[in-house]
Amino acid sequence: MEFFDCNCWYGVPMSPPLDPAPTPAEVLAEMDRVGVQRALVRNCAVFEESPEVGNPLTLQAREASDRLVPAWAILPPQTGELGDVATFLAAMKAAGVAALWAYPNAHRYLLNTTTFGALFEELQDRGIPLFLPREEGSGGLMCYAAANEVLRDFPRLTLVVAGHGSWGEDRYFRPLMERFPNFAVDTSCYELDGGIAEICRKYGPHRLLFGTAFPIMRMGGAYLGLLHAEISDDHRAWVAGGNLKRLLEQARL
Repeated sequence: MEFFDCNCWYGVPMSPPLDPAPTPAEVLAEMDRVGVQRALVRNCAVFEESPEVGNPLTLQAREASDRLVPAWAILPPQTGELGDVATFLAAMKAAGVAALWAYPNAHRYLLNTTTFGALFEELQDRGIPLFLPREEGSGGLMCYAAANEVLRDFPRLTLVVAGHGSWGEDRYFRPLMERFPNFAVDTSCYELDGGIAEICRKYGPHRLLFGTAFPIMRMGGAYLGLLHAEISDDHRAWVAGGNLKRLLEQARL
């Protein structure tokens, strides 16, 4: 069974965590310590500065190891910072990037059809996953409200909310799982007793992606939580890495 972390980053932000991961080497060391085989990573500059800076820096992770798979972040195409939609998609293809992150609070934009309609249409049709973190200061309500607004217009879009609160936010995300077939959450801070098993039973194992939120959190917590969840080994394998692997392989660049 392969563990493939969907949610970790490296670099030194302005307010670093207690034990930061300045370079890809620290990510790999933590992966080896815990037993995680691969990770979808981004440089913290994608949210601390701008994707203009962070996206190219993130590609350095792949140079460090093919176990590290780079993901980019988006900006409104109207500002021209990352080019128009066609230019941005061509850059993704050239770089071999098959997953994206959105930071509407950090970068001060509205995550909606008015801003990203043309891009989201392409992501939906191409099967490219979009990750939406529960950003510091934005609150869970804003995160899920944005997810709901996007999915109402693009119901086939693969959208993953990452890093939700440890107290359990099922009342926010279960309605989205019920209505939108490609909506999922990561497991990095999902500590609700029996929550993983209940989601697998009610909505299927494809609605959860193993994530750790490293280096904010240590990888071992999410690893242990999934390892001891009361689910079948088949479901555990899908959550641990099978789901993310499938999403990246199905993305049409």
